Amino acid sequence: MKNTKTIKHILFFLVAVVVLACEPDQVLYKTNQIFNDTRIKVNLKPSAWTMESFSSEETSGEGDTGRAADILDADLETFWHSCWTCDPGAQHPHELVINFGSEISIGGLQIAQRQSLSRAIKDIEVEISTDGSSWTSMGSFTLSRVAELQPVDFGENKTAMYVKIIINSSHDGSIFAALAQVGGYVYE
Repeated sequence: MKNTKTIKHILFFLVAVVVLACEPDQVLYKTNQIFNDTRIKVNLKPSAWTMESFSSEETSGEGDTGRAADILDADLETFWHSCWTCDPGAQHPHELVINFGSEISIGGLQIAQRQSLSRAIKDIEVEISTDGSSWTSMGSFTLSRVAELQPVDFGENKTAMYVKIIINSSHDGSIFAALAQVGGYVYE
């Protein structure tokens, strides 16, 4: 029994060393190979990504945040919020379209809910495009109500210049939605 505990502690220590030794943007997925997925996922750097379009954004009721571009600023404390000061307020489905700046290879998205979990998104559809006109569905996904990165996996690398996130429902059942960050990864 003592040997089993010692081995578990050693394994935990080794995993912690590997995690701390990785660059911050590689930690989440390079360590996933210890669990179920043996493919290595490398985070994409969204520094050139821009918002192509959005169905609504909150420009006054959330202080210095609430805008669609806030999902690309690498700050978990800022967030996009659907417009709730509009009359009438924005309703589902909400839509966010991101322009990657050029065609890229992408294996999936990383999505972070608003950190307070207020208006956390539940059901989404994701579509990709190389031209912004013809769209291919990557599927429907259900996000958890947690304040950590969640993968939205495409199953394999795809070529795209745009990604459209269609938000169909929120965990609290309201017509509003909020989202902190969107990133992506590619399979090596």
